[in-house]
Amino acid sequence: MNQLKKISFVFEGESYEIKTFYEENLINILAFKNNYPANGFRHQIQIPKNISVKDVLNQNVINEYVEICKKDISEKRWERLMDINKNKE
Repeated sequence: MNQLKKISFVFEGESYEIKTFYEENLINILAFKNNYPANGFRHQIQIPKNISVKDVLNQNVINEYVEICKKDISEKRWERLMDINKNKE
């Protein structure tokens, strides 16, 4: 996959990067910490074959997905999801 952009941000003193990757008909946007996925979320967009992925990458909606990834971190969505195991005990 090709990397389109990388956006750095800090939350609670920790450094994160939101990276956008793409290939022929697929876009992935996810958060990284120390060059590893920061959580289990991956926002994936499958593009119909008759639409250019490069045209989609230029749309503002991609920035909305970047913001969703940031909120995944700042709202601790992954941690809340993983708390399901605590509720079973």
